[in-house]
Amino acid sequence: MIRPSDAAEKKLQEDSKLQYNHKVGVTGKGFFQKLLEWLSEKFFDNVEYDSIDITRRIIIWTLIIISVVIVIWLLLKSDMVGLIRPKAKAASFNFSDVTEDLDSINFNQRINDALTNNDYRLALRWQYLKVLYLLDKKQLIVFAPFKTNIDYKNELKNKNLQEKFMSLSRTYEYVWYGQFAFNSTLYNNSAAEFESIEKEINV
Repeated sequence: MIRPSDAAEKKLQEDSKLQYNHKVGVTGKGFFQKLLEWLSEKFFDNVEYDSIDITRRIIIWTLIIISVVIVIWLLLKSDMVGLIRPKAKAASFNFSDVTEDLDSINFNQRINDALTNNDYRLALRWQYLKVLYLLDKKQLIVFAPFKTNIDYKNELKNKNLQEKFMSLSRTYEYVWYGQFAFNSTLYNNSAAEFESIEKEINV
């Protein structure tokens, strides 16, 4: 076996590039690791690997749930909610074509004129507008041409009035905007409902 000379061997031993026995410094624990251990100790009274792993899962799922809740909240606050929940149709209560002061309108005369012409759809529209007018005069709602049935429903505090109003609103929407076939028999049935709510409003 050939050995290098003592001088050559010493030179090799002192060469820093050939030193492989340096001690590797122990890296300190990070903040998250310390947090996991602290929570693990609080929850499980120990800092064993299984306890830390469970704590890590709890934190991750908690963050996921919080994130989902925040995203849902933001969606509900934004216009994107329309993709999930249909908005109330503002057009369903668009009376912007009625330019007259409501106080000056003789609703009963308008209704009778429409009935004389067998225009039951128009008669129903005047009857519906009359109900809105009466509710406004009784300060149960604040009438505005652009408002929706949901707006008015939320303004009504009386639950019974709410239910009757929403029933009439559905009838009005089907007949006026849905081109629903509307004859004298159907009108008379609806007129009875309108008279019922008018009596309740005027009590």
